[in-house]
Amino acid sequence: MIDKIYLSDELFNKFAELFYRFSGIKLKDYKKYLVEYRLSKFVGISKPYKTYEEFYDALIKDLSGELRKGFVQVLTTNYTYFFREGVHFDFLREYLKKNYTKMDYIRLWSAGCSTGEEAYSMAITALETIPILKSYDFKILATDISNAVLKFAIEGVYHYSKIKGSLDDKILRNYFVFDRAKKNFIVKDEVKSYVAFRYLNIMDKYPFNKKFDIVFLRNVLIYFDNTEKEYILRKIYDYIKDNGYLILGLSESIVGVRSPFKSIKNSIYVKE
Repeated sequence: MIDKIYLSDELFNKFAELFYRFSGIKLKDYKKYLVEYRLSKFVGISKPYKTYEEFYDALIKDLSGELRKGFVQVLTTNYTYFFREGVHFDFLREYLKKNYTKMDYIRLWSAGCSTGEEAYSMAITALETIPILKSYDFKILATDISNAVLKFAIEGVYHYSKIKGSLDDKILRNYFVFDRAKKNFIVKDEVKSYVAFRYLNIMDKYPFNKKFDIVFLRNVLIYFDNTEKEYILRKIYDYIKDNGYLILGLSESIVGVRSPFKSIKNSIYVKE
């Protein structure tokens, strides 16, 4: 019987330091089991690296940066689905309905967009709400720290098992093409045309020219400590229009975090 390969506390801390250096994200101690599980993609008897120590040494010596990218990507949580936490899309729908004729332009940002479901849900909401959307200056920026999920998002191909029962037939007919052979739903080009996927570390400088109406920052701040959360919130605040909105995940809390935003409800915050 082969003994399981365990990740020591000392080595976990070293991996956590590397992850922070590469991504700006701090791993809490209780994430050790998650790190151990996800790094099993690289480490094991039949894997490229036989021990966690061997994998750590390879990361340190990695000159191409490819292994480091893989390390960051595998530790990034990418669980999402279309119209997740629907109350936020209801809010987006009402905002668009109320404001699309008043604004010179509308910009939305899906920060930490993962495999694209959130950004495409935003685009579909706009298409369902604004008549002749193409006649307006409307765009969605979708960013993530993982190039792997960005590639997936750009392709916009989702197996039916991921969305079966979660989307109305009308939405599927209007905004997806079904590949019967592979049982995939493919996002139509019309939907894709409103979304720009880009790599961005949220801790880095923002290269934005225009301010956003609404920023979806859902389930991203959970990776950061309070000091970093405050830093991120202050940065984003400057790139949101006056009376614009920031939306966090329903399970998130910024209690104890100094924030320039005013809480409304359902993890929705306004810039006053």
